[in-house]
Amino acid sequence: MTMPPHVSATPMKSLLYWRKSKINGAKTVPVIVSMDPSGMFRMVDAAGVSVLSLPVQQASFRFTSMGTMVVTAQGRTYDVLGVGASMSPDPSPEQKAEMKAAVADYKDRTALNRAGSAGAAMSGAGGLGGVAGVAGSALMMFSYYEGLETIKAWQAVLPQTGAPVQTSAMKAGLYMMLGLVVAIIIGIIVAINVL
Repeated sequence: MTMPPHVSATPMKSLLYWRKSKINGAKTVPVIVSMDPSGMFRMVDAAGVSVLSLPVQQASFRFTSMGTMVVTAQGRTYDVLGVGASMSPDPSPEQKAEMKAAVADYKDRTALNRAGSAGAAMSGAGGLGGVAGVAGSALMMFSYYEGLETIKAWQAVLPQTGAPVQTSAMKAGLYMMLGLVVAIIIGIIVAINVL
């Protein structure tokens, strides 16, 4: 086996979500994705089990317009997202502690803010009717935006390692968010006029 050339990488550690199933949101699970200065890329699940651990150059990365980081390594594809689904489990206490301990040493400063899923943000205000819908939508947009910024940070750093990277402007999600904001504003105006 040929060893990849030495890599000097920007160290990063992020609390992200691995979409194991495209149809079952409960299988979008929290993972810690990291890269150390030597270019070792790792993905560890909530139980502390290593999903991936390899030199970054042995993986390829594709970023989608919706803000998904698609990692291909060892014959498998892993969809990594900046925020979980409504049915995603919360990060484990160990994951939260690891991110809190690492926040000074790694680039992702938003990880602790995104410790839950966007759906959890919405469901937390469930009994408040229309106000909850507006508040939940706003929280979901904020969670998505923070997660997208973290995925963009990975997109900025990975090409420096020499790993194959296909980048994206990631505008589709932002256009959807703009549409959601317009829909919320229209809903508020209609609600005000009805009252």
